[in-house]
Amino acid sequence: MDLSKVLSKHNFFQQVRAMLGQLKKSGSMKPRQMLEDQLYFVSPLSLEAQRGEVGPIKPLANNRWQVQVSSHGLTGVMGALPTTYTEWLIERYYRYGDTAAKAFFDIFNHRLQCLRYLAWQKYHFYAQAEFETAMPLSAAIRGLSGFSEGEPSLQKERVATLFAHSVRSMVNLETWLKTLYGVPVNITPFTGGWRKMTPSFCSRLGGHGQTLGEAPMIGSVYWDRQSHFTVTLGPIQMSTACQFLPEGPSYDSLLQHIQEFVGAGLDFDIDLLIQHAGTPRTLLGTGRLGLDIGLGNSAELGKHKIRLPARREGR
Repeated sequence: MDLSKVLSKHNFFQQVRAMLGQLKKSGSMKPRQMLEDQLYFVSPLSLEAQRGEVGPIKPLANNRWQVQVSSHGLTGVMGALPTTYTEWLIERYYRYGDTAAKAFFDIFNHRLQCLRYLAWQKYHFYAQAEFETAMPLSAAIRGLSGFSEGEPSLQKERVATLFAHSVRSMVNLETWLKTLYGVPVNITPFTGGWRKMTPSFCSRLGGHGQTLGEAPMIGSVYWDRQSHFTVTLGPIQMSTACQFLPEGPSYDSLLQHIQEFVGAGLDFDIDLLIQHAGTPRTLLGTGRLGLDIGLGNSAELGKHKIRLPARREGR
């Protein structure tokens, strides 16, 4: 693999990023280890003005590459040390053939350039994400959304913003379910449902404090419209609908995710809107009535809806 081509001579960071990307394809080392062990940064041994931030790139032994960097080093025209040091190194190198002094300074040059690149990478998240499995802003996004220590299913930065608001909207719930399961989702609010009444609110024969006409109600259940909604998945094919049936792999997780989103105090129903092209003739015992078979002739194209059993708090 040839890395001697200078791809960005005026941008040190992009050049190193490109070289690390090539090295990553051919090795299993960690990015920081590749930066420190397979690249070797040196300063130019010259007082001439450089034509870019990155100079020639030369191969070394053991699959290492020497990269000449003209800025933010110790020596050279733009070095941190006084010009006298660069003049002394030039004299030692060209007059006496002494490379030890230059090699000694390059130990610190290499370390400085490595730290410089790592500092740049820390605040440029696209470069950091290319070499790490975890997203750089994952913990920060979840922390700002208030779910850094919440349910495991909420520990995902891509949906953390849906949970950041104190008031949960049905649009956000639709978006989350679409993202999780990849099917059309529609939520109908205020569909109503029966809820159990607390016995202390019911009228009783002989109860002097709860006379008929003054007590809240008669009976043990009441129709509550405001705390009940319906989630409709579909239209979907029968093969997809089987995943959301009680014996399917996604049924329990679907109930859990909806409950995590809405919290306590709300009930819901789940409907599957199944798309079909007519019901074929089926022998007894080979299908399920209401799911994939029906009574009579349904040759016309259409859809049918089935309701899944759902857990409810109020009953």
